[in-house]
Amino acid sequence: MKRMPSYSWPLLALIAALLPAVSLAAESLTGPEALIVKLYKDYAWEAVIDEPVDSDAGLLQQPVNILNRYFDPHMVSLILRDRVCEEKNGICRLDYDPIWDSQDPGGAMGMKIQQMADPSEVSVDFIYAGHAAHMHIVYVLSQTRDGWRISDIQGTTPSLRKLLEADFHP
Repeated sequence: MKRMPSYSWPLLALIAALLPAVSLAAESLTGPEALIVKLYKDYAWEAVIDEPVDSDAGLLQQPVNILNRYFDPHMVSLILRDRVCEEKNGICRLDYDPIWDSQDPGGAMGMKIQQMADPSEVSVDFIYAGHAAHMHIVYVLSQTRDGWRISDIQGTTPSLRKLLEADFHP
């Protein structure tokens, strides 16, 4: 019988502790907040698993049908445009993961996802344990024919949408 590496047990305990709370929260939520809870439920592994990681498995590397589950059509087109630019020139506009507002999201903890006063905005707050940095990210969502979708992400970089809309001249 193959033994699990010792580092796996704390990680499994953390995931086991977090998933029921996120699942229950997601089941009782509707609207924009529910989409953001689902986003983090689906991609929280990016912040808790260091190795081995498939660098093509993150949210922004997903195929169009997955991107369409979370982003409005304009944001999907901007993400795809950056992806094409990256294939030709290396890093273009996106050199970080906007859902973690970081290039290296490991160690995120204490996450709170809340609907803001504006019904089209959802805030996400958490800290990075390694350096106790408090992160505050605001998701701006729009109602589409398929439901609520992300139209912008604002963190320490003021606007993902503006960053991706800017002209790029390699």
